[in-house]
Amino acid sequence: MPKRRTSAAPRDGRTGRPGPTFLRRLVGAGLVAAAALSTMHARAAPGDAQARQGITLARKGDCAAALPLLEEAEGIRHRPETAVALAGCYEMAAELLQASVLYGVVAEEPPARSHTRADRVAIQIAKKKLRDIEPRIPTLTFVIPEGYEGVVITIDGEPLEPPTAPQKVDPGDELAVVMKAKGRKERKETITLEERERRVVTLDLAPLGGAARPGPIVPSKEPRLWVGASYRGYVIPRFAMNIFGDGGRTMIAPGGALTLVRPSGPLDISFSLGYAAFFLPPTPFKSRGTPDTEYEIIQADLSSLQASVELVWNIPLDARQRFRFRIGGGLGVGYTFMGELYRTQAYPPGFTPGDPYTYQPCTAPNDPPGSFRYCNQLDKDADHYNGYVEPNWFAGGARPLVYPWVVLPMLGLSFRPTPRVSIDLEIAPTLSGLLTGLGVRLGL
Repeated sequence: MPKRRTSAAPRDGRTGRPGPTFLRRLVGAGLVAAAALSTMHARAAPGDAQARQGITLARKGDCAAALPLLEEAEGIRHRPETAVALAGCYEMAAELLQASVLYGVVAEEPPARSHTRADRVAIQIAKKKLRDIEPRIPTLTFVIPEGYEGVVITIDGEPLEPPTAPQKVDPGDELAVVMKAKGRKERKETITLEERERRVVTLDLAPLGGAARPGPIVPSKEPRLWVGASYRGYVIPRFAMNIFGDGGRTMIAPGGALTLVRPSGPLDISFSLGYAAFFLPPTPFKSRGTPDTEYEIIQADLSSLQASVELVWNIPLDARQRFRFRIGGGLGVGYTFMGELYRTQAYPPGFTPGDPYTYQPCTAPNDPPGSFRYCNQLDKDADHYNGYVEPNWFAGGARPLVYPWVVLPMLGLSFRPTPRVSIDLEIAPTLSGLLTGLGVRLGL
């Protein structure tokens, strides 16, 4: 979307952008100029060069460059084709109020002999665009309860007359709202509306001298419920494996999660169901403090489900609360429902201790010949050949089956491009490794 640009045009006192009155004057001045030039050839008319350039740029989607050209052209000589292109750029910039005014002026314009075929087409386009854009313009309406006296409501410093009339505003604008009433405390809020939103605010001002009422006067845009989906993976670094033994490798376990979030003020209560694939390629490993002959090649293709409850506190980082720092923790349970953990005795090439990552799996006791110190049947791993399947914890083995899921602390950052869309980034240590996540939530 093109950025709002600086213009020499008179600005609206509340929004800081060219107001509807200026736009009507702009078109009116152009109409007068058009009448004076009606006898001239269209190609030679002043303003046409700017109009052609602006229309070409607008059709290419470059409204940032097109806007000043189109505004200048309309000020010199009004043409429906130019005005509709200008309105389209306002619309692209989410300046729906200005776009609506221009579409309305062109839609009501009577046919003229000076109109070109493109102008006549533009008038029909303006009528359709006007019908389409009007419902998109959000409105803000204030309701004054019985018993309130001397009510004054201002938006961006401009008083509303009357204060209960619906106010059309541009979507995405930060509206500085101040509400006053006789005998009551003044309240201030910043409100941002989305397209098509019809916000109704009921005044609820605390009496002077009374205890302040909790919560903002403007109804919060916080949805009551969020649903989301995210990538949630785990990173198990090699040094973590080396806490318990030698060998190992850094392992990445990709996964995902579905979440249901219930906000309670700044606290989010989340219920999550996740999946992770703990796939480990053939890797040498042995328990710490054991001899070199204890090395095995381990491999895994485990799939796990996790169900958890998480509590996360949100700390706004900006006035609009678009960016929020998140901190919290979670508790749950994991279940390895599919896959196995495989173990095979290993030997070094030449049967001399060396780099364990060059070790080969044994095929049988003393196979290959001379490997009896590594490939044997003398201890607890006597049958660990040809991808021995490790039993789960409840059968005396090392394969996880049901395990605790604990996250503390969970750190994150959320960005809300709109009040009902949140993009969340998270990282946290867990018993399963370092949790990393990136997801999207939608407010209901």
